[in-house]
Amino acid sequence: MPTATEFNGQMRERGVPTRERDQLDRLVAGLRDAGADTRIGYHASLAVNAWRRPPRIQVTGRAHTGRTTVLHALALMSAVETGPVDEPGAPDPELDADIVVYVLAGAPLPADRRVLAALDPARTVVVLNKADAIGSRWGDAVAAAEQYSRELGIHTLPVVAALAVRTRAGTVTEEDLTTLRRLAETADLALTLSPDLFVSPAAGPDVAERETLLNRWDLYGITCAMSALRADPGLGPHAILQLLHAAGGIDPLHRLLHQRYEQVSALRGGALLDEFARLAARAIPADGGGRDVLENYLDGDDAMWLGLCAGLADPSVAHLAAGYPAPAPADADDALQRAVRWRAVVSSDMPPTARRAALRVHNGYIRLWERMSSAGL
Repeated sequence: MPTATEFNGQMRERGVPTRERDQLDRLVAGLRDAGADTRIGYHASLAVNAWRRPPRIQVTGRAHTGRTTVLHALALMSAVETGPVDEPGAPDPELDADIVVYVLAGAPLPADRRVLAALDPARTVVVLNKADAIGSRWGDAVAAAEQYSRELGIHTLPVVAALAVRTRAGTVTEEDLTTLRRLAETADLALTLSPDLFVSPAAGPDVAERETLLNRWDLYGITCAMSALRADPGLGPHAILQLLHAAGGIDPLHRLLHQRYEQVSALRGGALLDEFARLAARAIPADGGGRDVLENYLDGDDAMWLGLCAGLADPSVAHLAAGYPAPAPADADDALQRAVRWRAVVSSDMPPTARRAALRVHNGYIRLWERMSSAGL
């Protein structure tokens, strides 16, 4: 499982691994070939399988908030929808996934706050769905999401999942564009105040075209498209589709989930190293070389890289790496500068967990400096 941005082959030669799967397969095979205690090999295989398992994502919330629509808009293979929260006569779903996406359709109710208070903010994202119904403009939905972020202590993003699903599954046809252009030029602004007004025969003879448009893009999408065409009548179908996709607000949610996904994967890499270290400590020196196989891996470039990524992802020190464009340094000088900085963190009065994470980062950058500068040869 990749734990960070992929790098090219040249970087691999300089200490940044890209094929952790190959290394771990060799480690498990090495334990078997060395005749190590079968229990050591068994637990090592379990640890590798746990690390490779994709992080689980649950989409949850109260009924009628749009959980299913959010799930379809995200289109993530590892995401599943739970039963509704606060359902009369039913227990709340067990929210035990690596990442929980909690869907609201307005201000959080007491039941929402109760459930969210029990979740880890580091593994939870709140989606303020149906954001087009909040206030009179997108800025109102953004302000509401920021307010809920402060109140709940959990990152909250506004989304119009219904529009995001439409832009994922459909295209703006020439017929759509013709009707939208005509409405943008001639229709009264009040036409888009409600679906009933939009398809009213009183608005003109093109009722069938307007009904088709409403079914395809919903009122919010139509309003966005008409506003764009009033500003630039020359926009084509592809440009309108891009605009509608942006108006759904799904991309910021995708980016945040990607960051959380990478963080979960990186922390799992640290847990894998911890398990290997425990197995090596338990191995009997005369067990056929199992301890040597594990310790050789733990001292290798791949393990150092996994440890570096795990340290950077640790919540206790992650803020110290916020300015890094990527985990991998640009060159040997950058690697050394980062190593020096993290050595200072290790020597600080931070809690032991933070110092341990910082030590992993420091050791990882030292190894990269050695490889990039040839100092370790």
